[in-house]
Amino acid sequence: MKTNIALIGLLIFFFSSCKSPAYLPPSDKIGVNEYGSYIRIVRKTASNIDGELIAIDTNEIVVLTEDTKECITVPISEVERFKLKYAAPRNYGWTIPVFIVYPFIHGIYSIITMPIHLIVTITVTVTGQNAFTYSDKDMTYDKLRMFARFPQGIPPHIDLASIK
Repeated sequence: MKTNIALIGLLIFFFSSCKSPAYLPPSDKIGVNEYGSYIRIVRKTASNIDGELIAIDTNEIVVLTEDTKECITVPISEVERFKLKYAAPRNYGWTIPVFIVYPFIHGIYSIITMPIHLIVTITVTVTGQNAFTYSDKDMTYDKLRMFARFPQGIPPHIDLASIK
């Protein structure tokens, strides 16, 4: 019983720690967001980059990094893979503690139904966290352009240093 309580506490902690960047819109406001999508770039030789996708052209990707708030240009040839989030995911983490109690109404059969409820609620929670996400396996660099702040490229009158 103590391990079940510890497991539930660990699951609650794990799913409550998932947080999206503040500039990602909720799912009902996807079409009216003035910022670019969140992107995580895993590079072949250097460290990973996390931040807002500013622009992309045929040779390079421009990202406003989360930690330094500076635009970094990454050559596409240096990108090993990427993961893109274009909207804040739905959080179904609350279902785990709520529905762990639900099987007890089944009486003795709760021994059978509790694992089923756990499997279903954890699956729904994980699926909700991965919603609104693409990776390099799902799209090309040409389609990635649609999720940038400047999908047609950085306008000539805008300096990269001024983007915040």
